[in-house]
Amino acid sequence: MDVSTALTLVSAAAGGAATAAGQSAWSALTSLTRRFTGRGEEEFPAPSAGGEVRDFQARLSQLAEENAEFRSALLSWAEEHGPRLEADAGAVHNSVGEGATVNGPVVQARDISGGLHFG
Repeated sequence: MDVSTALTLVSAAAGGAATAAGQSAWSALTSLTRRFTGRGEEEFPAPSAGGEVRDFQARLSQLAEENAEFRSALLSWAEEHGPRLEADAGAVHNSVGEGATVNGPVVQARDISGGLHFG
C-alpha cells in the first residue's frame, strides 16, 4: 500500500465515523497523529467537517513526506483499518421503515448498471 491510498482511507474513516469501524479508525488515526505532532484532540477536525478533513489529509501527506517513521506508522494504520473501512463503504443496508406506506414497486440495490423497467 502507498501513502496516497492510505490518505484515501482518511476520508473513508471520516465518512464512516458513524460506524464502529469508522470510529475506531478515526480515533486510532488521531492518536497516531498526536504522537508525532504533539497536538491536542481539539486541533483535529470533526469527521463530519469535509473541508477540514481534506486539510487534515494534506497535513498528513506533508508529514508522511517529511517523516519516514510517521509514513510507516500511517501505512500500518491503513493496513489495519483499511479492510474494515472498505467493507463498510461497500455495505448496503436497505430497509423500508415500519409504518411506511408504499404505493408501487420498491427497488433496493447498491449498484445498478443500465435502466430499470417495471412491466
